[in-house]
Amino acid sequence: MNARKAFVGVDGGGTKTRAVVVAETGELIADIVTEGSNVNHFGWERAQAVLGELFAQIRAACPSGSWMSSLFFGLAGVDRPEERTKMREWILEQWPGAFVGVENDTLPALVGGSGETEGIVLIGGTGSIAFGINDRGEKCRVGGWGYLIGDEGSGYNIGKDAYSAVLKSFDGRGPQTLLTGKILAYYGLQDPTALIPLVYSNGFTREQVAAVTRFVFEAAREGDEVSLTLLSRAADELGELVRTMLTRMSFVKQRVPVVLTGGLFHEGSPLIGMVQGRLSGRADVVRSEQPPVVGAVLLAHKQTGTAPGEHWEQTLSGIK
Repeated sequence: MNARKAFVGVDGGGTKTRAVVVAETGELIADIVTEGSNVNHFGWERAQAVLGELFAQIRAACPSGSWMSSLFFGLAGVDRPEERTKMREWILEQWPGAFVGVENDTLPALVGGSGETEGIVLIGGTGSIAFGINDRGEKCRVGGWGYLIGDEGSGYNIGKDAYSAVLKSFDGRGPQTLLTGKILAYYGLQDPTALIPLVYSNGFTREQVAAVTRFVFEAAREGDEVSLTLLSRAADELGELVRTMLTRMSFVKQRVPVVLTGGLFHEGSPLIGMVQGRLSGRADVVRSEQPPVVGAVLLAHKQTGTAPGEHWEQTLSGIK
């Protein structure tokens, strides 16, 4: 009996790592989620340990006789060529004989959102970054320099500014805002000054700071001027990432696909329209309806030089 070919797409970030395994016939073999694998956040040893456990789960999920033909990894934190080479060589040791591709996590987001490998992807989550690739395969990134020196317009920055707005209002340096009641109620606090020991405590993460953006969206829908200002400022920064990309890169297409992905661009997010309004007529802005892991598994198939079968579209459309 001939072994069935299988294709793996992996999307690895700071919060979670997700792998999808699809058979050559289009059958979904596995959809696995585990811990984050961002090398910059956790270091190589931790990231490889997470991926090693993921590989064990993939092998356990694959039916007897399945052969891993191709794997594509979109991993946050492997931005430089030497980092991608190091990761790829290690993965090849785990999967000898397979095609292996490694890029940062932006390329799968572009492919998953637009179905194309030419365009721009704007990621707005805990962090922020824009990534572009043109028809000649030239690549460019703008932003994504981390929460201490970059990530403008990100969930972390919005969350940090939300805390600041509450404390400025408490001081009398800023206007009253609905964020005060919402954030204090969320943490079960009576006084804004109690935020200080909370946010400066050991173990208080960037993701926890970014989590309060939900209240900024909520208060903005209720007409809170402070929250509307925070979102407008974020839209300015996010739009600037894309405008800079359009200036720096040469695209053949008159209208360049710009895929919005990440938690800030959830369904119904006002940031979608706000960012779109800040971009030129060259930008064809779409919100990604599929997760980046779908783009990763499509890239896994593409790097073998073959096209997916007719049943793949139905399978991938069901992955959310």
